[in-house]
Amino acid sequence: MLVFMILCSILANGAGAGLLLWEIRRLPERYGLGENRRRKTGAWIYGVSMSVIAVGISVFIFLFYQDNSFLFTLKRVTMLALLWPVAYVDFVTCRIPNRFIAGGLLARGSILTAELILEQENLLPVLLSDAAAGLAFFLTAALCALIVKNSIGAGDMKLFFVMGTFLGLQGTWGAVFLSLVVSFVIAVVLLVTKKKSRKDAIPFGPALMIGTYCSVFLTGM
Repeated sequence: MLVFMILCSILANGAGAGLLLWEIRRLPERYGLGENRRRKTGAWIYGVSMSVIAVGISVFIFLFYQDNSFLFTLKRVTMLALLWPVAYVDFVTCRIPNRFIAGGLLARGSILTAELILEQENLLPVLLSDAAAGLAFFLTAALCALIVKNSIGAGDMKLFFVMGTFLGLQGTWGAVFLSLVVSFVIAVVLLVTKKKSRKDAIPFGPALMIGTYCSVFLTGM
């Protein structure tokens, strides 16, 4: 089963990389990768490094958290594979394209099909937790966006929903909490170094990626 999990992780990260390449080739001028070799090299190094890290964490949580079912772990593995391309796009453009959201929902639907076949007995509580997490965090993010200007974008709200359907209530709470801590640290550093002002929007995708990776690694949830 370990070999199968590694293959699933490689396929998921390959799909994430494919979405990222599709986005970059569609709007190359927005990413500044046309004739800039340094940026091209940096993007390739980032993609390869994050894929290796994501696969490594997948192997770790599969071996260390053996009480979790294969499909439970696969949902975490797939979420990790989706987040690093999203973080790159959000960092460069301060937006999260809908193709990443659609890709995440398509992957979740595929895993749901497997759950309906293999895990029927315990499926209802899992589905309720995933649906509740998706809706709760989407609505919470929407409320924050209404109250605090430039706090959370529409892409972040949709990504929260996708995260909820993958991680459930318990997993999403931990991931979002750590992401907020990381985001606070990043914001303080950017403000102190005067690279950003209080009026500037700071992309949340990178912090969400780091927080989720840490949460999955530390808790397996």
